[in-house]
Amino acid sequence: MKKLLNLVIILGFLSVGLSEANGWFWDKNKAEKEKPVETKEKQPVVGETKIPVDKKTKLEEEARIKENKAQEEARKAKRALIEQKRKEINNIEWEIELVPLSGKGKTLSETVVFKNMQVSFVEFGKKGFTPSNFSLKVQDDKILVWETMQTSEKSGVVFWRGEITPDLQKMRGVVSYQISDKKKEDYSFISINRKIIP
Repeated sequence: MKKLLNLVIILGFLSVGLSEANGWFWDKNKAEKEKPVETKEKQPVVGETKIPVDKKTKLEEEARIKENKAQEEARKAKRALIEQKRKEINNIEWEIELVPLSGKGKTLSETVVFKNMQVSFVEFGKKGFTPSNFSLKVQDDKILVWETMQTSEKSGVVFWRGEITPDLQKMRGVVSYQISDKKKEDYSFISINRKIIP
């Protein structure tokens, strides 16, 4: 009987303890369920919906578009200026003196002719160099820089680079004449006269 009484008391404590523990467990689960869930905002997938652009990004985009337009306008203006200068130097003939850069050798005379939007050289023409196209740049200081390369089967390769003053009155430059693999002549030149070709 004493054993039975001890068993009843133990069972009573256990049932009270379990109900307290059970109540605590259920209250905790209930509190967790009622707790607001923090969710990360889903970013829209490209193509699904448009991502809103904030004001700063919009202003930056507008500034970039404006800058691109300004750069394109500047490029167009530069191209137009180059074409205008190309027409201005067309039909001008320059007499130049070639001085060897080595300091050795004699000074040579040459005539540079800008005609039909090409450049030719009278004395080098006699060596088989025919009229050629030329590149033209306008520097910030308005000096015109032209360059060309000509080849001749019998006489080699010649590179010309000239600078013309903004008023189109004076010209100077350099010439590199590659006669063969082993022979090369370099000159500087300056204009001594100019005339308009009718």
